[in-house]
Amino acid sequence: MVLRAGAGQAAQDPGTMRSSEGRMMYTAMNMTDHRHCAALSGCFRGKLCEQLMNRPGRSVGKGELVYGLGDSAQSVFFLRRGFVKLTSLTEDGRELILRLHQAGEVFGELCHCTGERREQAVAMEDSEIVELNFDEFVAHLQNNRPAFLLFLSNVAQQLSAAYDQIQTLSFSSTMERLVRTLGRLADEFGEPDGEWVRLTHYFRQDDLAQMIGARREVVSTLLNQLRDRGLINYARKDGLLLHRAGLDGFLVPAEKSPANLSDSGF
Repeated sequence: MVLRAGAGQAAQDPGTMRSSEGRMMYTAMNMTDHRHCAALSGCFRGKLCEQLMNRPGRSVGKGELVYGLGDSAQSVFFLRRGFVKLTSLTEDGRELILRLHQAGEVFGELCHCTGERREQAVAMEDSEIVELNFDEFVAHLQNNRPAFLLFLSNVAQQLSAAYDQIQTLSFSSTMERLVRTLGRLADEFGEPDGEWVRLTHYFRQDDLAQMIGARREVVSTLLNQLRDRGLINYARKDGLLLHRAGLDGFLVPAEKSPANLSDSGF
């Protein structure tokens, strides 16, 4: 028996569909290389974005809240344009950056187990967002098994990234946390520029400090040390240039002997 296809879609045999979904589930559950996680996460965002592209959006100015800590969690968001950070506040009022989202990504999908926002979303640049009601989001997943599996992959990727961040914040020196963060930014938001990688978004020293749980003054000192070693270069208007291979090489001695890294504390 052959399933009836929708408009513009080829009919698929159920056995073929089950085989395809099985391969997708196997892939989603056996991801030892996190580049595969990122690829599946991107597929999920792409499928969801097909529903969101033609919806009306709203503008959010730089520094404005998309949603606040403790707000009701009834929707997810598609970032059509701009740059958004998800942050949490410490007991002493310091802001910690949990995750960054650029144009084309979905955010706010992990807050629905409690019904309220466990973090706040702030626009780092003038942005445009599209809001999707959570019930509609769930209905989409219920009717689209591949999208559901990819959504699970996306959640697993974010949990893995959070676990890595906790490990880094708990056990790494401040310098090592900074170098690892710069490497991650190069991978996620960088573009090649000769032997360097140029970050496509402007990050202030305050932003980096919020990512690694350190004071801005400490980050400034450590950035100067990395620049003296030829591992980064930065200008006020052009942002950061990173020597990706050099940053990786810098971490090798740290993994063997953390005491080799210069650390100015918190």
